[in-house]
Amino acid sequence: MFPKPSVYPLVRITRVRTDATPLSRVDVRRATMRLQSDIYNMCCKTIMSKKVALFTAVLMMLVTLSGCLGLGRESGGELEMTERPSEDVKLEDYNVLYIGHSFGRRFAELLEDYSHTAGITNHTAYAQFSGGASGAPDALWADEADSDRIKEFLDTGGIDVLIMICCSVEFVETGLQSDEAIWNFTEYALDKNSDTRIGLSMPWKDYPGEYENASEHRNGTDQLYDSWVNLASNLSSDFPTADVFTFHHGAAAYELREMFEAGELEEDIEQLTGSKPTSIFTDKKGHAGQITIDTGTLLWLHAVHGVEPMAMPEFTQWETDIRLVAKSLLDEQNQQ
Repeated sequence: MFPKPSVYPLVRITRVRTDATPLSRVDVRRATMRLQSDIYNMCCKTIMSKKVALFTAVLMMLVTLSGCLGLGRESGGELEMTERPSEDVKLEDYNVLYIGHSFGRRFAELLEDYSHTAGITNHTAYAQFSGGASGAPDALWADEADSDRIKEFLDTGGIDVLIMICCSVEFVETGLQSDEAIWNFTEYALDKNSDTRIGLSMPWKDYPGEYENASEHRNGTDQLYDSWVNLASNLSSDFPTADVFTFHHGAAAYELREMFEAGELEEDIEQLTGSKPTSIFTDKKGHAGQITIDTGTLLWLHAVHGVEPMAMPEFTQWETDIRLVAKSLLDEQNQQ
């Protein structure tokens, strides 16, 4: 059992808004490194079981997953997903609410367009976005402003799907077994709409350049996702009438990186990290390039609406058939 830390008051990262000035990379890096160091040192001193090696490895992965820092969205004509107020929720629409950090935000945004293309024209997306560790479920529940706005959406009774993203500190300190905030949000959502579906998403590890290759980058992911699925099973047991589902869109980032390193994306991708149209990642932090966003959103579409990747139109902007990439990932996950 991990002791309960007092992390957030020390390293709380300000929510990123479209009308706010982004944190500097130095400030972000220092805050994230301090969070990693505090949790890692605390946990390594207190683990007293035969699973110490596994927990230590997975712990470091969890810290990177919970530290995804968001960037401001481009301005557009219509209200962005994160700007839409709860008053816009229409009961006749299929309303999906994403709460979390930027390693899920882009997929939730694009999912609306994908759904419309797939013929699900009433899909409408909403979000409560918060950067980095502050976008984890426990931080969102603890933050009064974030929690209140999420509850405003749920209070409408019109949210059909609530999607949360890994990982809370508690998920670490309970040995990958529970996350009270996920239980709290689920209970609140089901109280307002008993048909609300609960989606739990798994991203990829950040700072991809710190890993020698795709295999090293992905190391520990399968074990972590297994624990995520077990957590969802426990959630289902406590809320037996709820539809609880998990999906691992982070697998798209790992798979595409492996393909790039094998020379299989030469006609589409020029570098691992660089410009959004020609890279797997756009920055050192590991935010997704366009091909990663497109492929990962196919996994979201399957998770939320059950649409098979090959049922979507061909992506003519890519020489690589990313539908096949998404299909292979889903086939692999179904076999596990």
